[in-house]
Amino acid sequence: MGVSEPVGEEIRAHMSRMDERTREAVRPFLSDPPADKWIRDVLFAYWHYFLLVLKHGTPAAEAEDVLLSHLAPLVPETSREDLDAVEEALEKSFRARGYSFLGGYTLPYRGPYIWRKTEKRVFQVELPSRRDPQPTSVFFMYDFVTLGWKHFETFGAQSAGGWAKWREPPWEDGLYCVSERYDLERLEENSVFQVSLLKHEAQHLADKAEFPLLDGTSLEYSAKLVELIYNTSVDGRLKDIIRIARDAPEDPHVMSSYRILGELSESIFGERRVRDEGRWRDLDYVEVREAARGLLTAHTLQLRTGNDS
Repeated sequence: MGVSEPVGEEIRAHMSRMDERTREAVRPFLSDPPADKWIRDVLFAYWHYFLLVLKHGTPAAEAEDVLLSHLAPLVPETSREDLDAVEEALEKSFRARGYSFLGGYTLPYRGPYIWRKTEKRVFQVELPSRRDPQPTSVFFMYDFVTLGWKHFETFGAQSAGGWAKWREPPWEDGLYCVSERYDLERLEENSVFQVSLLKHEAQHLADKAEFPLLDGTSLEYSAKLVELIYNTSVDGRLKDIIRIARDAPEDPHVMSSYRILGELSESIFGERRVRDEGRWRDLDYVEVREAARGLLTAHTLQLRTGNDS
């Protein structure tokens, strides 16, 4: 069962407002006839789901039921049990068509990420908890057809910059980089790539290897502290932490920011949570860096002794 014609028109209207790169990438699947009807049906199923949760306020569980009803006919009957099984089958079918497919959640909603080309490079990455720089595989992903719900919601203005994979077949261990988010000609001097991608995601790899059961909020907590340690001003990660921090356990990015803002504020100002950005800018950023280093050291020690709160 595919999406209805009115839904299809709503999807087309939304996609017409996307960034130029995305409009060009999806054009073959919006044409009539589409370059590949199966891919078009998969894309429309996810885009409809995005509209339900992001625009129409449909509860996530209800929207996922609709998504499952649209995707199930596109995979073998033996893979229709639930969305996880469906997405496993989708990954194989996309691979056979020359694409990579990553499903699952970018909390609080499901993906997916679908792209055409991947190139591997190895970087030496220094982390606070490691004595020597670690050789780290980075997989640069190109030619995205879809880049998750945040990219859809913001018409291409925002998306994940990458992610880490550790012992999750069929993916190789390493960092996965959304290449279009970075200036690939100036990676060595690009602090967003060097800190927000390399160090942040490499910290995820290190934590997943040492603490395989660690939850998403704890993973983000450590990785954001690493960013604070290597940034040079409030305009790095701290500005974003101040902006998004709130008590929202369902969202690891938001919840880890809430925890960090509280602990940094207590450590530096002796106050509960300081949201006045100007007060942070009045500090020597070294104070933030050293406070973050202390929090990361304590957190890692708690994890290793089994006493993390």
